[in-house]
Amino acid sequence: RILLRLWMLATMLAAIGANGRPVPKARSSIAGGQKHSNHRVIVRYAGASAGQPTVRADIQNRVERLQAQPNVIRAQPLPQLGMAVVSLDSADAGEQLVETLQRDASVELAVPDTWVSAFDLLGSSGKGSSSTAELHRALQAVEQALPAQCSAHPACRMRGLVGDCCPTGDGMILSCCSPHSLDLISLQTHHGTYISVGPGGFVSQVAGPPRDQEKFEIFMNRDGTFSFRSHFGKYLTATEEGVVRADSEQAQDWEKFRKLENEDGTISLESFFGKYLAAEHGGPVLANRVNASLWEHFSMQQQAGPGQRLPDDPALPKLWGMHGLGGFDIDAAEGWKVWTGEVGKGITVAVIDTGIDYTHEDLSEQMWVNPLEIPGNGIDDDENGYVDDIHGADFANDDGDPMDDQMHGTHCAGTIAGIGNNDIGVSGVAWRGVRLMALKFLTASGSGRTSDAIRAIDYAVAHGAKIA
Repeated sequence: RILLRLWMLATMLAAIGANGRPVPKARSSIAGGQKHSNHRVIVRYAGASAGQPTVRADIQNRVERLQAQPNVIRAQPLPQLGMAVVSLDSADAGEQLVETLQRDASVELAVPDTWVSAFDLLGSSGKGSSSTAELHRALQAVEQALPAQCSAHPACRMRGLVGDCCPTGDGMILSCCSPHSLDLISLQTHHGTYISVGPGGFVSQVAGPPRDQEKFEIFMNRDGTFSFRSHFGKYLTATEEGVVRADSEQAQDWEKFRKLENEDGTISLESFFGKYLAAEHGGPVLANRVNASLWEHFSMQQQAGPGQRLPDDPALPKLWGMHGLGGFDIDAAEGWKVWTGEVGKGITVAVIDTGIDYTHEDLSEQMWVNPLEIPGNGIDDDENGYVDDIHGADFANDDGDPMDDQMHGTHCAGTIAGIGNNDIGVSGVAWRGVRLMALKFLTASGSGRTSDAIRAIDYAVAHGAKIA
């Protein structure tokens, strides 16, 4: 089933290839001392099922016949996928081959190669086509069109869920009353102390480490503000005079704070009255400051709630999709309570991207190792066409070194299986056990060939990757 899915992905890439950008004529690659033309054709043979030995032999025979065609520089079989990649000496020769193959009943698909980019979906600024404000307006529009309570939705009632609904930006999927656990945080002041709430609602600052009194459940309100509920079930509130207490039963205007991100990675909290929360050195906690200086800077630290487990990696909050505020995440903290990857030992994930920095301190122990290759001997020990392909292969440059020179693939690899709970950097979904296979088809510019992506999938299947 897994092989079938990888085969379907390769076929899909080939099928959309005709709608991609043509490969730039100035680009070429070198393998085994032979220069490869920019002009390639991707071929998918009819009736070929992924990985069947008889099909692999048949593909090899067909590719040998392709190799004998005029103007063909190289015909590379992809036996795991029932496909082939053909390099030709000119664009005209490629067009003629496509026309010929399309008349061949044994060929399911024949398309010219195309040039793709990892950033095609991003705007010219590199930040996407929709701004945060536009997304927020879209969310508000969806919310206004939908019932506000879980009780209005049959699926939510059936699960016994209560409270507000959280529609997604596309308006198509309603993530109603997420059953995820509490979002708990602590607020550390510029002085290293923590905001603390006593039983009577008195707010002060105390030395760490944070106890229950220094932990707050954080809520994102529909207007984009945040409210903080103490361990005693009361909300943090700021009066017009700047008095700060935690004695409110409900989160109304005085219990809402606007969160501002500071350049040093801290946050500042602005009250409903436009004044900033401040922790004076050795003094009280007030909300009476017009400007946000150092005393108004706080470090918001994630804390594990009931049913959650968080690693000690200091940069984890940068991966907001793991454990974000307001339930906008994949519920990783809830998943880690049950599983952190150890039982997934032996599962190989192929990262088909810009490569992976396999020397990275959070990734080096997680890398897949080719058991049939001897490192550094300059020999293609397993005779797969790549010398010293220890951790994967580079299809953009046709060699066995998939080192990342753009870092997009390294970022993705860290999200998948960066070592967790080692007090370094970030944490991936799988803390331990999963192995990362680096398959580079995108160059430092973030772009590459569709055919190289398909070649990477064929390599992944041949070397036992279960996920790509």
